Amino acid sequence: MTPWARWRLANHRALTDRVNGTWAAERDGLPVIVKFFTEQDWRYPLRVAAALRAQGWPTPEPIEEPLVVPGGAWVLFARLPGRPRDPGPAEQRARGRLLAELHLAATATGITGQRGGFALPADVVADPELERWLRAHEAARPEEGAILRRCRDAAVAWFDEHPGIDAPRSVIHGDVAPWNLLYDDGRLTGLLDFEGAHHTYQVADFVLSWRGYQDEVIRGYEEVRPLPEAERELIRPVYRAWMFLGLTRQPAGAAALDLSWQITHINRL
Repeated sequence: MTPWARWRLANHRALTDRVNGTWAAERDGLPVIVKFFTEQDWRYPLRVAAALRAQGWPTPEPIEEPLVVPGGAWVLFARLPGRPRDPGPAEQRARGRLLAELHLAATATGITGQRGGFALPADVVADPELERWLRAHEAARPEEGAILRRCRDAAVAWFDEHPGIDAPRSVIHGDVAPWNLLYDDGRLTGLLDFEGAHHTYQVADFVLSWRGYQDEVIRGYEEVRPLPEAERELIRPVYRAWMFLGLTRQPAGAAALDLSWQITHINRL
């Protein structure tokens, strides 16, 4: 049975074109959101969102039992109110402050287990499977492969030179971008999209909030929690490692494989 029939949904439309898709729909005239999770450990982001919601954060809450199917699970959420703030330096700085507050709450969840399919940044770039993947990709697409290789090698070298990193870890949201934060009359009404949630260094949350150029995010963060120099130095190697999350699950060198997102973000450093 499809989720549309199972939950009596109407007027559904896709909001993303990713494999982990998101749809807007209506049920009994009320707006809802439908998400499809492909990961084996799809319950992990729901658990993180629930733990933050218990502290008062406005995270999406399932309103039906997930519909588990081969290859993943469908989850139905009530649609949260509000809209994203307009982008700009002020928004970035406020988002940085919010991120620091979020990390305090993330630590308080007590969640210390790792999500299936994820690892610490040093382990991601040192994975022998990634080395095999890179060799195959370099052979098929040399120019793109060379950019990826330089990025990966720089991250490996940094982590080799800095063993035993002492930096705060917790679960992270993974994508604290403007479009994942909803506001209504200045009040935060929605913290969305926990698909990237896992346990790692907290500064890894800068990858998709700072994105290599939004420096006001870091400045705002430090208004709440100043970063020691060791953590500041960790931002770039963690950023580089993020470019390879899940990459080995993709076919190396395939013509249909679009790595423009990774290449764009790598070139920002």
